[in-house]
Amino acid sequence: MQMNLSVVIVAFKSGHLLEKLILSIPKNYEIIIIENSLDVDIKNKFEKFNNVRVIIPNKNLGYGKSFNLGLEISKNNYTYFLSPDVVIPEGCFENINKVIQNLDNFTILAPTYIDETIHKNYQIKYEKPLKDFILEGFSLIEVDEIDFAMALVNKSNISETKLMDENFFLYFESTDACITLRKKNKKIYVIKNIKFQHYGT
Repeated sequence: MQMNLSVVIVAFKSGHLLEKLILSIPKNYEIIIIENSLDVDIKNKFEKFNNVRVIIPNKNLGYGKSFNLGLEISKNNYTYFLSPDVVIPEGCFENINKVIQNLDNFTILAPTYIDETIHKNYQIKYEKPLKDFILEGFSLIEVDEIDFAMALVNKSNISETKLMDENFFLYFESTDACITLRKKNKKIYVIKNIKFQHYGT
């Protein structure tokens, strides 16, 4: 079953990465690029794709403000956030769709890194037992924090108009947001056997 979702990419001088990433995203997904380098050529280049909208703010907003802006203007309840330097394997979006069609209560959902030997995109910080389970053949683990390199936000499960604290310009805004969500008993899951690649910068 095809689903209409939104994708928000917060970018800064990442034009060399964006076309390949856009082509890996289903064509029925709304794609919003927030280009903080203020480079209008990015807008001219990538709005040739019918499903792409490029926002050029009047200054570099930083990650927190860009994230909140993308969340506000995205048209669909389920909104992905992607770093420009990720590679999405074939079938990744389709498999995540299978999960969300059968998952009743979640706020954030993310696949995991193909290579977890150096760094994971999630953390489990507390010793209390967390609920892990199998859904549609996929292994879900409840976690305390994810890094939003690739993450799906269920907007209907967020009461705040701004998920990220805009006092954070870059770094640790996702940590802060996840702490806030966990304090409100919101569910953050990773899917262990759905993978993506994040090069990092």
